Amino acid sequence: MKKITLGCLIIGLLSGQVYANFTARDDVSKWLSEAGDLGFTQAQVLQYLAQTKAKPSIVPVLRNAPENKLTWGGYQKRLVTASRIKLGQAFLEKNAASLNLVAQKTGVDAAIIAAIAGIESHYGTNMGKHLALRVLATLSFDYPRRSEFYQRQLAEFFRLCYSQGLDPTQVKGSAAGAVGMGQFIPTSYRDFAVDGDGDERIDLFSSVDDNIASIAHYLERHRWQAGKPWLLRVDASIEPAWVSKKAKRQGVPLSQWKTRGISLPSSTDVDEFNLYAFSTENGDEYRLGGANFYAITRYNHSLWYARAVVEIAQGIAQN
Repeated sequence: MKKITLGCLIIGLLSGQVYANFTARDDVSKWLSEAGDLGFTQAQVLQYLAQTKAKPSIVPVLRNAPENKLTWGGYQKRLVTASRIKLGQAFLEKNAASLNLVAQKTGVDAAIIAAIAGIESHYGTNMGKHLALRVLATLSFDYPRRSEFYQRQLAEFFRLCYSQGLDPTQVKGSAAGAVGMGQFIPTSYRDFAVDGDGDERIDLFSSVDDNIASIAHYLERHRWQAGKPWLLRVDASIEPAWVSKKAKRQGVPLSQWKTRGISLPSSTDVDEFNLYAFSTENGDEYRLGGANFYAITRYNHSLWYARAVVEIAQGIAQN
């Protein structure tokens, strides 16, 4: 028989308290009283939450996301694959009419839209296996570092389900509570999703055209510039002080980069760029990113993610 220590008993009691029934918790009651109109009545919301259990294992999944743990080289090998590019080319061909129409309307390149769909949900074939309500409730009340953010998502999730006639306990999505081919979190669904198939309904769960239009609209709203570069290769001596560690909207004019020995004739001198470093086994690689690269980082703030989108898109466009 195993010896049960006082420490184990304390941990067990705390765990039971932390992951108690959501409907019996003061923090849940406070959230519900402050959330405003959720579509469903408060009694209905509590009924749905009563059917939901916390999922503490979801927190390490977020903390260990590949863009947080891998070098660029490792991340690239995992995401920028020949099979993903090949499937992206097939997706582009199958949905050419919708992609081209959206590209003309928004200025966002069809290959970029396809690449994001490829990374986010493998072109709609894997839109998430987690119960969204369970994930969002856990992150709202058992992940203090981002509880405020996820409580907003939880409230918007209920509004979304109500407006679309969905059972909140049945909707599936990602480990972060995102849904659809483009993996939109609930507030992004509210703010950026659009009707792409003309049926006067926004449905990111089953309409490919709505997803395509919504991905493009997201980038357009974040100031995508039609015809401008995605990411530019740099082969020159670099001063560490020039490198930006995070994505930035405001950059350095190309004319100034030229005085530093970096020549990029494909762009105009008035275009602004920031320099980013990408770690590999053989040392850092450097790229200049402008407005469009920054727009991709608004979809996911990771520089690794944005470069992966670009490289997959470049492969797709070579078809």
